[in-house]
Amino acid sequence: MNAMQNAAIAAAINIENRSLGFYHAVIGIVHDSNTRRVFESLALQGKTHLEMFCNLYEGDREELVTILNENNLYANPFYSRLLQSIEASATETDALRIALEEKLVCIKWYTVFLETIREPHAHALFDRLITTTGEQCTTLRKEYRRIMKTAGTEARIGYVRKNLRRSNQPLNNKQYLFQTR
Repeated sequence: MNAMQNAAIAAAINIENRSLGFYHAVIGIVHDSNTRRVFESLALQGKTHLEMFCNLYEGDREELVTILNENNLYANPFYSRLLQSIEASATETDALRIALEEKLVCIKWYTVFLETIREPHAHALFDRLITTTGEQCTTLRKEYRRIMKTAGTEARIGYVRKNLRRSNQPLNNKQYLFQTR
């Protein structure tokens, strides 16, 4: 493998390493069990991707350890600030939105790497991961829509309850249906 291909593999290791750190951080923050399962699945897939890239890396093993340690989520100032902001005001929608944006960037990078790498095994790996990452984007979008739908329903229920308390009168079915739409 030439130096350019090895650099692309090292960059992919950085991407997967940071993503994995983000997913693990989010798993401990989110409250919704479905969203947590989505991030647990992403973390498991990310761990597998990271291992595949580490096995493909042809540089010195000590250099690989340095890459993993110096380019994790906490070592990068941008990602460290991002993680702190998530911990301070985490919502499922924020975490899902950030993960989706991160996955879209992954697809862009992996596409560039795919166009650069000629070694068949590495080329096939990037090709497969572009497809897998697209599927992860679909999962994140579905979960985001589910969370937004749930949030909208809870907001409507809260609105009805608040108005019930104000009026001190029970709503009949027609009024309830009208106010919840």
